[in-house]
Amino acid sequence: MEVAQDIVKKIFTGINFKDILNDLIKEIEMRNYMITRISNIDNILDRSNSGTGTDVKFRYYKIVEFCNLESCSQIISSNLLAGVFMPVKFVVYQPAGEDQIFISFLRPTAFARLFNSKKMIRIAKILEQDMHEVLEEIIF
Repeated sequence: MEVAQDIVKKIFTGINFKDILNDLIKEIEMRNYMITRISNIDNILDRSNSGTGTDVKFRYYKIVEFCNLESCSQIISSNLLAGVFMPVKFVVYQPAGEDQIFISFLRPTAFARLFNSKKMIRIAKILEQDMHEVLEEIIF
């Protein structure tokens, strides 16, 4: 895997972080995916490091995990080890002191290639297309 080509990153400006996060979740759900977890890394860090003086480089940092049960089970059934990459996720973050908000994801085809499975790559291509479309639909 190559970071420069296998991680997709889109930049948003002039947008409230909570609004973009809510719009992302809505777009994911509109494509029949289920949100399995949202990890609030910024909140966890606030609680665990309060008063420690840790140099934090982000204002907000959320990990949005999601899956479609049918495609997820097909991917895992093609190779049980594929579960290490499931569910897929978007990372939504805003660096400290910046107005820009970033949404990034690992291309599903990048991890599917590791397994050398045509079935897995076919499903990963569909998933990857959906993820690109989700990002394109977030318009403010």
